[in-house]
Amino acid sequence: MKILSYRRQVIADHSSTSYLFYSPKRLTKAATAVVSELSSHVDVGEHTAEITYHGDFADLGDARRKKFLEYYDVEVRESYDWWDITVMLETEKLPDLKAVTQHEEADGESALAFDERGKRLCIQFSSFHLDYDACYGTFGENVMAGLAKLALDIRKEMYAGRSDALTVMAAYCRGDELPSSSKLSSAAITLCAILERI
Repeated sequence: MKILSYRRQVIADHSSTSYLFYSPKRLTKAATAVVSELSSHVDVGEHTAEITYHGDFADLGDARRKKFLEYYDVEVRESYDWWDITVMLETEKLPDLKAVTQHEEADGESALAFDERGKRLCIQFSSFHLDYDACYGTFGENVMAGLAKLALDIRKEMYAGRSDALTVMAAYCRGDELPSSSKLSSAAITLCAILERI
């Protein structure tokens, strides 16, 4: 048998999970050292920690995610085109904590959950889909960074007493039509534009 030619081939594995943790404040050297030890896959910057796990069943896990969020204010996670956003808020800066947590929704494919952790409130909007055309038009090429900035905008609005974005998230989780009022906050309008139902 004679080999006439050969071709090198790369098979793409799309089974990956990516994380972006973000803090508007620069991490101290001590914090950076701790975060660097939380995963062998982590790439730590002055304000960020980025992780990508390739392959099925490779993930950061809930316990380590919570540990990262002791140092960061936002987490954006993507796995198989399912997205999560987590935002950490100082409870003392919220005008009405009860009004915020009443938006909880956990019955559908997507969920909006609240978890008090000491003096901070963790808000997690999980298992949603994005309209990528709208995302690229809004955020540019780096969708994860755009979502992290949006999460901080949502937090800023909530500190100012506006929870329109939570209303949008809860409606999405219930499968209701998203509100379309021009009176919505800026972050809520952005959310309405980028969310996609399957």
